Amino acid sequence: MDSQDFKPFESIGLCFSGGGYRATFFALGVVSYLNKVTFKNKSLLQNVEALSTVSGGTLLGVAYAKAAQDPSKSFQSFFSEFYSTFEPANDVLLETAVKKLEDDKVWEEHSYKKRSLINAFALTYAEMDLFSGSFKMFETSPSEHVQHLCFNATDFSFGLAFRFQNTGLFGNKPLNNREVDAIKYKVQLGDIVASSSCFPIGFEPLVFPDDYFNDHNNAKYKAVKGLDRFIDGVGIMDGGIADNQGIGSMINISEQKSRDRELDLIIVNDVGSYKMIPWQQDTTPVVKSNSLKSSIAKLLGYFGLKPLYWIILVLGLLIIVLNSLEVFKGQAWTSLYIVGSVIAGVGITLTVVGIVLGITKVFGLSGLKRFLKDNIPEPLLDDVMSFEKLGIDLLKRMLTDRLTSGEKMINDIFLKQIRRLNYKLLYTKESLKNKLITSTVYALNGKKTPYSNNLNYNKDIKPTPSKLLKSVCLTASETPTTLWWDKTDIAKNRMDTLIACGQFTSCYQLMDYILRLKKEIKDPKFDWSSFDALYKQLSEHWKEFNKDPLFMVEEYKKQIKV
Repeated sequence: MDSQDFKPFESIGLCFSGGGYRATFFALGVVSYLNKVTFKNKSLLQNVEALSTVSGGTLLGVAYAKAAQDPSKSFQSFFSEFYSTFEPANDVLLETAVKKLEDDKVWEEHSYKKRSLINAFALTYAEMDLFSGSFKMFETSPSEHVQHLCFNATDFSFGLAFRFQNTGLFGNKPLNNREVDAIKYKVQLGDIVASSSCFPIGFEPLVFPDDYFNDHNNAKYKAVKGLDRFIDGVGIMDGGIADNQGIGSMINISEQKSRDRELDLIIVNDVGSYKMIPWQQDTTPVVKSNSLKSSIAKLLGYFGLKPLYWIILVLGLLIIVLNSLEVFKGQAWTSLYIVGSVIAGVGITLTVVGIVLGITKVFGLSGLKRFLKDNIPEPLLDDVMSFEKLGIDLLKRMLTDRLTSGEKMINDIFLKQIRRLNYKLLYTKESLKNKLITSTVYALNGKKTPYSNNLNYNKDIKPTPSKLLKSVCLTASETPTTLWWDKTDIAKNRMDTLIACGQFTSCYQLMDYILRLKKEIKDPKFDWSSFDALYKQLSEHWKEFNKDPLFMVEEYKKQIKV
């Protein structure tokens, strides 16, 4: 490395991972700390040139990027607004979204959107001052520092990262074209936040461009819908599916040809975890029970025409006929007509239903046999059909184990493997050597990992993390990845602990980075004076954090105007 061309801290890129409110408020802690420390007479936050955000991190990313467009708006003003909006006493995001979902009038007024929970969230975000407005405000950014923005989602047509970005390729290569570029700045910020945080199973996909533009008669919208890849719409979901740390997007920003030089420092702020709750087998005892074949046979036994149905019908008709012949005491009784009609009516209903169900059974069974024959290889057909001999309890256990292991594979194993591969991509790039910091929510929680028997704290950083600081970090790292606060979160003050965790973890990682640089750079002519001044600030803060991990959060809160 040429130390003369190396300018750490002068051009910074921040990645904010997904992870619900855990990501949102850890990220708030990061930016609020960078605002507090200075390097060469500027706050480190002013040197942040690029943002790449995912899911919960996008809530903070969009709101801060919007605030940064207003030169007259102080960081404290932004912090106050963001904090006040989401503190548990005021947070009505989920409640408002559910009310919108249930309100018919909302969907009449927004008929261009498909009625769904995620679109209800999108409309809710769009009404919040933090996220109001369109992507247009980032087309030519007046901000002196936040110039490159990428809010990450995932497309469900090609399985690629879908990037809402103001520089570089909007969308992705298969889905980018002149027609999409012509309307990209009309996308609402609320829809971007919803897209990036639209996690599977919890939400339905948004559909691009259908759900994003209110005027479906607009010529530019029609031009996009006329393209083969957009005729049926493109499903857009959570950015964490493809890259939960936003690493790939940040590398792209750093390597853009329009830039004079690559970023000097990339800080990946990650609330994801290596931890995985081990898969648990179903240990329910298997008792002797009816086989699948006998259970199905019993069920199908109710389908069809029964002699009883005919008997009821004949009995009802017989009563009506005999009453008409005045067999009963020489006269026709009105009550007997009613009784006979009711019985006959029941008989007719049962007979018709029996006939319909009988026909359904015949066609259903033949259809099932055709389906099995067409879709299961012939050598396996006998094995599948042999399941009919197995007990219901055993089949239930087999099915449960398959479903739970499949869910674990999709939601944990795949995502964690993608996370490992992305970090490998990041740390094996020679051009990024000595330009990376990874700051994780669990780094200082005092818990050993399965991969190391040591806590791996830097011994040159004094004091070592205090018991109180580790406790606060642990509380923060155990926050669920939801977009609401539950009773436990409120009781444990998790919003403040997450912000504090973002602050003191950033402080620690910046100190560790400077110490590593001093070991790597051997050039005696390298000027360390600015770095030493920064380290002194960090060291003072670190001592305070160990005494009171929430001291800086409280400083910010004291300036919030009621």
